[in-house]
Amino acid sequence: MLEKLHNVENLTFGATFLQMLSLAEICDIPFPMLKVEVLILETMIVPSVIPGIAKLLQNSPGVKMLKLDIVNSNIVPDADLNYYLDLKELDQNQCWKPKDLDFSTSFQPKLMTSFMEFLLENTREDNISQYNWQLS
Repeated sequence: MLEKLHNVENLTFGATFLQMLSLAEICDIPFPMLKVEVLILETMIVPSVIPGIAKLLQNSPGVKMLKLDIVNSNIVPDADLNYYLDLKELDQNQCWKPKDLDFSTSFQPKLMTSFMEFLLENTREDNISQYNWQLS
């Protein structure tokens, strides 16, 4: 489905779609490069969207504007996602961490730094400890 969007310059994604992108990343489903210049993410900041956001950013090197709207959304409950991961015999604690990401050739460093600082500032400590994440 994402292949059809590879030439779109402005994209908006919500939390549930980001969760599905996360599952696709976890299951090693190929992810196309996108030519998006304006990327709007309307989401909650929860562990199940982070791999999807990370892969989306990695595969969108032409992003000039990234807008993150923190909204309350109806998302797939963690219990349902974790049930799926259990069926696939995947470790829940490791799955929600972005993997094998290289941002060295994409983005202006200032844009990526600002985004990562925002995520760190807006990630609550109780969410981190619930999923065995560590901030350093």
